[in-house]
Amino acid sequence: MIKNIVFDIGNVLVYFAWKEAMVELGFSEEAIDTLDKNFINNELWDLMDRGRHTEEEIIDLTCKQNPQYEKEIRLFWENNLLSIEPYEYSKPWIISLKEKGLKVYLLTNYPDSFFKKSVEHRFPFYPYVDGEVVSSREKFRKPEKEIYEILFNRYNIKPEESVFFDDRPVNIEAAKKLGMHAFVFEGYEKAQLILNDLL
Repeated sequence: MIKNIVFDIGNVLVYFAWKEAMVELGFSEEAIDTLDKNFINNELWDLMDRGRHTEEEIIDLTCKQNPQYEKEIRLFWENNLLSIEPYEYSKPWIISLKEKGLKVYLLTNYPDSFFKKSVEHRFPFYPYVDGEVVSSREKFRKPEKEIYEILFNRYNIKPEESVFFDDRPVNIEAAKKLGMHAFVFEGYEKAQLILNDLL
C-alpha cells in the first residue's frame, strides 16, 4: 500500500530557469555558455549542494576559476531566485495528494540559503508538505544512499510504501535499489497516470 509521495524539487515542482535568469540579467551568450559548463552543470554546484563548504567559499572558488566572469557569477548568485519558477500544477497537485490521505515529502539537492529563500518566495506548495531532506543540511546528496536513509529514518518511512519522482535517472536507480517505487519525472500528466495505477 502506498502511503508516501516523495518529490525532487528542481524540474519536478519548479522549473530551474537558470539560463533565462542569466538572459534577464543581461549576460552575453559566451558568459552563459561558460557558466553552464563551469558552474551550473559542474562539480562546483555539486559541492554547494553537498554543503561541506560554505556557499561563499564555492562562489569565491568559481570566481577564481572564471575571473573574466566574476561580476556575472556574483550577480547571478545575488539574484538566484530569478531562476526558480514554480509550476502551476505543483500546489494543487500536492493538496490533492494530501486530501487522499497521503504524506508528501521533499528530497532535494539544494544549497541551504538558496533553499530558505526559495521556501519564502518561490515554493507556494511548501506549507502542504510533511517534511523535507535537503542535501546541503545533511552533507550527503542524491544518489548517495545515505540521504535516502535519512529520509526513511527521520520520518519513519518504509521504502516499499513510497513513490519517488526525480528528473535524473541516476537518482531514480538509487531509490529503486533501496526499495522505493521510483520514476523519472517526465511531466505532470505522465506522473499522475503512474500514481493512478499505483494508488
